[in-house]
Amino acid sequence: MKQTYPRALLCSLLLLSAITGARAQKTPTYIFPATTFQEDETAQQMEEGTATITGTAKIKKKGRIYFPGRQDQINLYPATSYILEFADLKKKYNKGKKIATMSNEAFTYRIEGRTTDNQGSFEFRNLKPGKYYIVTWIDYDKQDSYSVQTGTSTTYNMYGAALSSSPIYTTYTYNYSVEMEVSGIVEVKSEGEKVNVVITN
Repeated sequence: MKQTYPRALLCSLLLLSAITGARAQKTPTYIFPATTFQEDETAQQMEEGTATITGTAKIKKKGRIYFPGRQDQINLYPATSYILEFADLKKKYNKGKKIATMSNEAFTYRIEGRTTDNQGSFEFRNLKPGKYYIVTWIDYDKQDSYSVQTGTSTTYNMYGAALSSSPIYTTYTYNYSVEMEVSGIVEVKSEGEKVNVVITN
């Protein structure tokens, strides 16, 4: 004998569980670099030069290569001591209870670029010699599953008395998209130089 429950009820219970879990999450603590942000140094690095950085952004997950989409955002920051410390903090605090971040002031000193095709190509022109921090975000596919009790199986003896029962589970598999931040430090050594790089995980 098998008892089942309406699928709509199961979906409602799962949704309620997800909402309750999301509300239970606490706001993360944001970790800022201890280095003082030097606005004058950063502004000087942002002055126009003659160098160019071109490259490709991509990530590899389980044997598959993923690229940003065409016209996806990719940012370039002068890699001052403040930004270099931020980049190190990001390796340690990138999710969970603590997340590395930068000040609003530091965030404004950037060149906001766009990828030029579906293969993650990008270009930054008119740069001065120096180090630069390049960062973008790439979506990739993940798969997960969950099991839901959808009924109960009961064994009876010849007299109709229940001997034992066990739950019946149904496993659901689903795909979803995850965004991954990918970044790198690039150095321009001289005016007029053309540097080609690959930003990857």
